[in-house]
Amino acid sequence: MLKNAWYLITHADFFDGVPDAPRLPQASELMATLDELFGADAGISPAHTATAVEVMLRMAEHLSDAIPHGGRHAVADTDQFARLLTGVNLLLAYLAQLSGRLAYQVDTATGADLSALPANHRAELTKAVAAASCRLEESAGLVKEAHLATASAVRR
Repeated sequence: MLKNAWYLITHADFFDGVPDAPRLPQASELMATLDELFGADAGISPAHTATAVEVMLRMAEHLSDAIPHGGRHAVADTDQFARLLTGVNLLLAYLAQLSGRLAYQVDTATGADLSALPANHRAELTKAVAAASCRLEESAGLVKEAHLATASAVRR
């Protein structure tokens, strides 16, 4: 679960806009499958983790490929642009908090079995993952600022 933090967009709920957003015909079925695989009642295993990362990367790749083609094909208007920024903010926030937990687990040897790593390498890994977590928080904060600028521009 995502914890509230300074870098989160809190004035807009991403899921409140789902009914109004354009969606593919298969979206409901896909969301049901994703909920079955990764929802609150789903299991937790290395296979779940690997599959979740694959799904996340495929969707990020799709967005990365779709957005540069410009026009109104990928993002139609200001509302959809703001919604995209909200989604990016949430994704960065989840990644920041996940990275923070990973850094803690590396530091305390409570996560993945990293016993093959020498202590000094584990310390370097902890520092690097913790720094990544901080940068992801900063990135989420910058996206929040962009979202606020989008909202301000609409009001003018």
